[in-house]
Amino acid sequence: MLRDVIRGARFAIYILLLVVSACDSTVTPDKKPQEETQVHDHTKFTKHFADSTLLVTDKGLFSVEMEIPDKRLKVGKNTVNLIIHDQTDRDVLGAKVSVTPWMPEMGHGVTSPLTGTDKGRGIYAVENIALLMGGHWEFRINIERSGTADNVVFNFPYVRTAEGYDYIKAKTPAGFTAVLGTKNPLKELEPEIIEDNGHIIKVFNLTVRDVGFELFPDAPMMGWGFNGTIPGPTVRVTEGDRVRIVLNNESSGKHTIHVHGQRKPVFMDGVPYIGQTPVRKGESYIYEFTADSLGTSFYHCHVDSAHHVDMGMYGAFIVEPKAEKLQYDREYIMILDEWPTKHVHVHEEDEEQAARLEKGGAPSMREGSRPENEKEKRDYYPKTHNPHNPVYDAFTINGKAFPLTEPVYVKTGEKVRIRFLNTGYQPHYMHTHSHKFTVVARDGAYVNEPQLIDTVHIGAAQRVDIILNADNPGIWPFHCHRLNHVANDHIYPGGMMTFIVYEDYESEEDAKGYQN
Repeated sequence: MLRDVIRGARFAIYILLLVVSACDSTVTPDKKPQEETQVHDHTKFTKHFADSTLLVTDKGLFSVEMEIPDKRLKVGKNTVNLIIHDQTDRDVLGAKVSVTPWMPEMGHGVTSPLTGTDKGRGIYAVENIALLMGGHWEFRINIERSGTADNVVFNFPYVRTAEGYDYIKAKTPAGFTAVLGTKNPLKELEPEIIEDNGHIIKVFNLTVRDVGFELFPDAPMMGWGFNGTIPGPTVRVTEGDRVRIVLNNESSGKHTIHVHGQRKPVFMDGVPYIGQTPVRKGESYIYEFTADSLGTSFYHCHVDSAHHVDMGMYGAFIVEPKAEKLQYDREYIMILDEWPTKHVHVHEEDEEQAARLEKGGAPSMREGSRPENEKEKRDYYPKTHNPHNPVYDAFTINGKAFPLTEPVYVKTGEKVRIRFLNTGYQPHYMHTHSHKFTVVARDGAYVNEPQLIDTVHIGAAQRVDIILNADNPGIWPFHCHRLNHVANDHIYPGGMMTFIVYEDYESEEDAKGYQN
């Protein structure tokens, strides 16, 4: 009897456990089961090349080794070999293999993936992988075979130029070798001279393109540039010249050109929906006027101005007098700007591209930017744009932050004209160490400010011309004295800094003098 009771109790406990187990396996409507964590067994795949990197695809269908013949990726064209095996570690033959180079922080890559060439034995070569700038790159690899597909991502966080940066260096009196910058001159656009209806006209062609570049080492940016450069090339004319600017748009955005400070007809002023319709991709527009406002100024896009100018759509516009009354030996232009390196730009006008980016998993923005995907409808203007709320963490002279800025070279006794243009939105205070200068022009107009100063304020859109007296040989810092602007990603030194460098300065002999 006792044995039957025990047997019955065991059976009851067994039934109870089954019920409890069944209850635990059910899911209530407001509670979802946890997703399974996929773990791949890397040990079942063999690494075939000593210098390669082996990864397993997302679903575990393939192993992928990447071999880089040049040992490292670089800015420019690259070739990689992919060695692909299946779950039984056999060579994968006849697969469709594509590689998409991508910059995850920037939300940019190639518009169409590159295709690997099947070389046999599971090897697929991918050639002419063009990396336009340094920084963090991903290679997003897709493999399709026999109706199945899988993906894997290889990360390359520090892609740099092949030879490194060609820094300008000098031995300092303190006994250190200091980086002074790089060679980075502004380009100047040569006009085509034509005769039209008896008038001599200077014709300048400016083409808007997508531009990839670095603000400072390992700080990639995407922008819109005129003629492929940021800033755009300098346009220099003489007072009274008839000027024709031909805007060609090869980017996916809509643009205009506004020449700041020049008197002109309203339909030549570049303001959208007032004087013209914005220029779409593949279109052109001609601006023509007589340059009668002297001095230092600039041109820039006037479509979604806060955003487009922040992407580098500007360049210097200089009108020389027929007879210059200022005396100076050489001239420099310094275009000042601040950049939001956390900003990820998606061309809102290009719906097809935006859809591709979203499908590819591109972030809409990085930390420090405010996501704004829906724009509020406004009825007071033909077209309004998404909010642009940048967080500025890079500060540039002529499109570069130190150590990529270019030094100001002088010789003892020279007078140097420096044209400051503030194309950004924050004020800057340019300061020279151990040197004085006079302000000779503001916003293009001559001024008489005889006092010698060492710091000058340049507000948004303002232009200030100075004459610097080169009377103290050496190597001297020249920077914005809003000192958080002398930093890269908040790390000092960097940013809006360069050096005054005397070409006739004998650093080693002077260093001995300092030591004595």
